[in-house]
Formats: sequence, C-alpha cells, structure tokens
Amino acid sequence: PGEQVGEVTTAAAMLTGLKTGTPVIAGGGDGQCAGTGTNVFVKGRAYVNIGTACVSGSAAHAYADAQAFRTMTALAEDGYIFETCLRSGTFLVNWFVENLFNIDPAKHPGIFKTLEAEAALVPPGANGILVMPHWSGSMTPHWDAATRGVILGLSASHHRGEVYRALLEGIALEQAMMTNLAAAASGQAITHYVAIGGGARSGLWCQILADAAARDVKRLDTLEASALGAAIAAAKGAGWFKSIPEAAAAMAGKPVKTFRPRTKQSSRYRELLAIYMGLYPAVRDVSTRLFEFAARGRP
Repeated sequence: PGEQVGEVTTAAAMLTGLKTGTPVIAGGGDGQCAGTGTNVFVKGRAYVNIGTACVSGSAAHAYADAQAFRTMTALAEDGYIFETCLRSGTFLVNWFVENLFNIDPAKHPGIFKTLEAEAALVPPGANGILVMPHWSGSMTPHWDAATRGVILGLSASHHRGEVYRALLEGIALEQAMMTNLAAAASGQAITHYVAIGGGARSGLWCQILADAAARDVKRLDTLEASALGAAIAAAKGAGWFKSIPEAAAAMAGKPVKTFRPRTKQSSRYRELLAIYMGLYPAVRDVSTRLFEFAARGRP
C-alpha cells in the first residue's frame, strides 16, 4: 500500500477523463482503508464503523491470529488490522422499524428521532429485554452461519421504546464483547473507539457503546473514512508524506464529540454483558436444530 503500481494510460484516460500519466497507487480493502482514514495507528485506538454491518479494527505491527478476529493486512507499509465484524448494524435498525414496527421511514422521516427519544427514557437493560443481533448469522467471534437473532425477556408490560433500546444495546454489547476478546487475544490494549458510519450520528447509541464497552467513543468529522484512507495511501505514494501513518496523522478526521463511560451505567452494563455472553452458548444447539428444521421445509 502506498506504492506506485503504474500510471493512467492514454486509453484509460479517454475512458475515464483522468489525465494521462496520473500515478496509480496501491490501496487496500474497504475496511482497512477505513482504519487508515481514522488514523487507527494511534496507540490504544480501534475504529468502529457503525454502518450496514458493525465493523471494528485495531492495528498492530506483530502478527496474531485468533477466533475473536480476522487478521487483515493494514493499509500501511507494514502491520496488520485485527478486525471484528457483526453483520447486522444499521441494517437491523431499519429492519426493526420497517418489519416489526411496520413504519416506512420514507413516509415518516422523523421516526428514528422519535424512537431514540422513547429509548432514551428507558434505563440500561431495557427493563429486562435482551437482544442477540445475529439476524445474519455470526462472523467473529462465533463463526456460526446457523445462529439467528434472539429477543429475550419480552412481557406484556414492555413497549416500543424498550424494544428499540434493547436493539441498540444488543449491538453495543456484541461489539463490547468482541473488542474485549480481540484485545485479550492479540495483547493489544484498546482504550477508545473512533466512531464512523451512519449509526455514529446517534448520540444515544454512541453513549450506550461507551457505557457498555467502558471505553471512550470519539465521533469523527470524517464522512467517508474508506475513501479518505485510499487518499492517504495516494498522498504517501505521491511523495507528500514519508509514510502512511504520517499521512494519516495529518489527514484523518478530528473528533467532534467524545462520549465517556459513566460510572453507574457502566456498572449496570458490566452485569448485563456477563448475562449477554451466556446467551449464545445457551441457545446455540436450539438455533442449529431450528435452522436445519427450517431448511428441510423449504421447497
């Protein structure tokens, strides 16, 4: 990454409108570009992209391998990204609103603010509702295609705001669990997140993540971290900087708001995380049997 691999040919220039001879610089995968775009090289930092999926990663020079993460080449001169991935991020939020709450956001554009306001009135733990957000199976850390989503603890006294909060909490708890496992397995201490993606615009969600993970969450002003990471590699390749980390330090977005874990709420989430970590082992066999049962019934 950051090395010139060629230049725009005359034929390519005619097709694209780019200038003939423009250097072509090696980049990287979208997740690794996002890491560089958030300057993941800062000690103790992990990026968390709360997008359609919820993808997080931390950087290291030494290679490590564990079930808790997948090891990717960093978008830098050397090193690796230890990446966790929950396949249901904002996709699941939209699914809840459209399919469970039966609300079309296009016709009701204020629905997310309304739901956040309702959820903000609910205490940590959503009054006994726990969501395991495996609607699309599990990548890290379980690597289980048969696992499915769980909404546990529902009673007739619960309402929409509690369910919505439990959803945000479920994704935050899953991320906190994955980060803890990845940090332990890699030996890389993670002290804070930098948050990007559409879900990072939610102040409530960022605060829940900070409380659940007991780590600061810094919301960046970066709109497209992956594109910025590719530009950082290009800047180094063009000779503007001596290294990609140097370019990242100069070009990455700056924090516009920091969400800090609160003592009382973090204590509650620490208890809830212990409960949450027992949920997947408790339902794994039932989920597999149900998955196989449903598969046999399909035409």
